[in-house]
Amino acid sequence: MEDNPRFRTFVEANADKVRKKLSADDEEARLDVRAELLVAHRLLADRRFEVSFEAYGAGKVGPDLSAAFRVNQRFNLEVTRLRSAPEVAKLANVIGAKLRQMPQGMPNGLVLTGESLELTAPLLADAAHILRERSTGEMVARYLRLSGVFALDESDGVTFWANREARQPLADAIVTAVTTCLAA
Repeated sequence: MEDNPRFRTFVEANADKVRKKLSADDEEARLDVRAELLVAHRLLADRRFEVSFEAYGAGKVGPDLSAAFRVNQRFNLEVTRLRSAPEVAKLANVIGAKLRQMPQGMPNGLVLTGESLELTAPLLADAAHILRERSTGEMVARYLRLSGVFALDESDGVTFWANREARQPLADAIVTAVTTCLAA
């Protein structure tokens, strides 16, 4: 927090939410919060981003982070920590489980974090294809809210897969800026 005053302000503004999440007895839950804060920290290192934590309400269905790029380009990011490198079918399940947290009417990204994940763009595309193929009804509508998936491998960099079917795609400038921030 000392090297990033914007992140310090973010944490101070959300101290109650962060404290509550970190007070869990479950170490895995605390590591999940760390992943959310890591993404916020890296985005806030770039002055073009403003980031809100659980802007849709704590404990409510909604993404972890809402962001603005260059003030007027708004989007959401749901952050999920993977405990190990998943096979493609399990990865499809992980992505599918997060779709309900993505609101309509704006771009939504999913950030998968972890170490030694070996998540490539083709693997993400295969998982999305499996998910899309088995989706029906409301699940298809939710799938169309997903703009793309960022895979942040803390030991190996960042990969991005864009959902070409998304109703609200992420602008190329946002994808480039987020990818650069996450890789820092």
